[in-house]
Amino acid sequence: MSAKIAGSDLQLVYNSFLELKNSFDFEGFEEKEGSNEPTLEQLVDDMLCLLESKLPKSLTFSDMTMEDLTKLKITCTGFIRLKPDLAERITATLTATTALGHDEFWSSVYLSRHLHFLGGHISRTGANARVWIEPFLFHASAMLPSNMRMVLSMKQDVPAMIVSLSSLSTLSGIVDYTATVASQRDANFYVKPMGLYEMKMNMPRSFFVMDAKLCNPSDDVPQAVCKMFAYGKFFEQKVIRGALVNGSDWIFILMTLNDNYDGASYKQSVALSMDPYHTPNHQLVNPELWPDLIAAILAHWIENSFADLGSDDWFEPSL
Repeated sequence: MSAKIAGSDLQLVYNSFLELKNSFDFEGFEEKEGSNEPTLEQLVDDMLCLLESKLPKSLTFSDMTMEDLTKLKITCTGFIRLKPDLAERITATLTATTALGHDEFWSSVYLSRHLHFLGGHISRTGANARVWIEPFLFHASAMLPSNMRMVLSMKQDVPAMIVSLSSLSTLSGIVDYTATVASQRDANFYVKPMGLYEMKMNMPRSFFVMDAKLCNPSDDVPQAVCKMFAYGKFFEQKVIRGALVNGSDWIFILMTLNDNYDGASYKQSVALSMDPYHTPNHQLVNPELWPDLIAAILAHWIENSFADLGSDDWFEPSL
């Protein structure tokens, strides 16, 4: 029967071997002449290296790589794609959803005008990304039913969370945007400053994680995935949704956490950009409809961020 050593006990074992290495007189220890076996000092060094690789680590979102995802038992299991009937659905659904916010400040018309203004004054690259991102969130909020409200949090500081049951490694850092949808009454509670533990005691009905990147968002998928995993694990939710965006390209990510929240799997969309788009059945989507389309996806995903894909979703698994 094998016994597992907890992370705190592992640290004590590592310290003991390190103390042994620093105090033992290896030169005075006689080794067999002509032996091919490793020396005692080599054995101690090997054990220290092994123990060090198993010690709890303080990980940060900004340093995460695909290799780190493997260590955290997080795997990509495929892609999601916009449904083939997208062109027809844009005509039917967007007309209805944008009508919900036609009297709001961030209406469809205002979003279009605002983006047109940005296009003539501010580039979509570098530190300007957030200027392009937030109008979509504001319009998505206006598209919600009148009895619901979106609460947006920016630059949320995530405290160290244990993300590996075997090593007790922690993960922490800054998340660019989180959003939840609540009733008008409950939104008054979530809009006040609060920590994550207070929020967990008053569990929101949804919690969407969005990461803003300055360059190619595809390069930063591991970081966004780790942020979603940390939140899903903390809130003990089996499904969590998120997005990765640079102001022009949008990648939507759907994560399913494993049993006991030890690891997860995720699917992602290809980057949706403002360029002309052909649906899977080769229908051309009018680029002028993209702002409303992105906002409609955001509104639906934020409201259903703890749920798997349903029949009313904009995406489906890609075969």
